[in-house]
Amino acid sequence: MSPSYYCIVNLPGVPVREIAVITADTDASAEAEMANLAGRWPGFETIALYDGERAVAVLADPRLGFPGDALELADRAA
Repeated sequence: MSPSYYCIVNLPGVPVREIAVITADTDASAEAEMANLAGRWPGFETIALYDGERAVAVLADPRLGFPGDALELADRAA
């Protein structure tokens, strides 16, 4: 069974503007697809990548003052 990756695209003032399914076999390839998706959504605020219910990465638009790379989400117990 392949992972169920998807992205939630948030625009300024419009949270959860789009939910997009990502075709990928690994977290790294899903993150690359998330970056491609970002290129098709000018003006996005953040794009959050999930594998099912597991948060994988968040990409924030650097034009809004956020870092350019995807934020690393630590896999730690609460």
